[in-house]
Amino acid sequence: MESYQIQQAMRAVRWAHGEILKESWINLVDWKELKDELSLMETSQEVDRVSREEYERRLRNKGFNTSSLAVLMKVFVALRGRNYALRTERTYLSWAERFVRSVEANKSRFSTEQAQLFLENLALEDHVAPATQKQALSSLLFLFREGLGMDEPNFGSFALAKSKRRMPVVLSRDEMKSLLGEMEGTWGLMAELLYGSGLRLMEVMRLRVKDIDFDLGMIVVREGKGRKDRRTALPRSLEERLRAHLREIRALYDLDRSENLAGVWLPYAAEKKAPSWAKEWGWFWLFPSQRRSVDPRGGHVRRHHLNENGLQKAIKTAAIQAEIAKKVSCHSLRHSFATHLLESGKDIRTVQELLGHEDVRTTEIYTHVLNRPGDVFVSPLDDLG
Repeated sequence: MESYQIQQAMRAVRWAHGEILKESWINLVDWKELKDELSLMETSQEVDRVSREEYERRLRNKGFNTSSLAVLMKVFVALRGRNYALRTERTYLSWAERFVRSVEANKSRFSTEQAQLFLENLALEDHVAPATQKQALSSLLFLFREGLGMDEPNFGSFALAKSKRRMPVVLSRDEMKSLLGEMEGTWGLMAELLYGSGLRLMEVMRLRVKDIDFDLGMIVVREGKGRKDRRTALPRSLEERLRAHLREIRALYDLDRSENLAGVWLPYAAEKKAPSWAKEWGWFWLFPSQRRSVDPRGGHVRRHHLNENGLQKAIKTAAIQAEIAKKVSCHSLRHSFATHLLESGKDIRTVQELLGHEDVRTTEIYTHVLNRPGDVFVSPLDDLG
């Protein structure tokens, strides 16, 4: 079962036996502890890649005709052959299926005109965000190149989704202190890394032991957004806790090695190039799951990193307990990292490098956060006395 299905089952049991049947045993269960235990046991979906046969079976069950199925299978094989990240694979396949379904519904052939119409409808009828339309465009370009064999597909001009410039959610230093004060254990350590080093959610999830450099006081982020590596600061205040954490997870590593399990998942062709790396301590996850899982790609039993849902839930819960009214997410901690650095006088180019932004204009949004209207002028209401 997927983790969300387990959570739904728990809620259903509590509702049916507690609210409806009024059974007393329901109060004897520590539901919070059980939920926390399940969250820690959750493994990332990074390894949940279906086989070619299984994906083809799913397409047949969805009712795609023979020609559509052939196109989608070509896309699947191309994605798997390039060893794209699982999230990218899922996204591309999802948009490909959605586009193919629209072509079948219109009883038309695959053409760039159909793709143009599909992309335009996303903006005019579905009112999707610009990033969503751009995501669909990338997926369709891949489909036309790999699934239909068109070298340079041209979808022409189509209506673009309207961009909405939103200010990032930034916590004050007091709010950040309150938020982190409500967190403890592994989730608390991960949240402090999000804020203290300006990491993205999946960047902290995918950290390996070798990525922490205590001597140089830095964290190496590998394969970040845009498949780029970068270095960022390691908070000195976390060194002692990180060393203690490493001693704890070393026990999991030694257990896996004593039972001769398959090593951790390695990116891209690294597993074929140097399969021994998977069993080395340096490549072990910094935040490994407590539970092992079966890798569908090879059937190996291995340990993966924690599921990101657990950290997302922990931060949201902490925000509620800290009585922070803002809509706090994991990315809010990264926004706060950048804003607080600029407040302390760090130059924008340094912040850009630490965040891994390709264009400094992306980083400049935090300068707008610093421009507080109340500091620039006095409200006429205040002059009334």
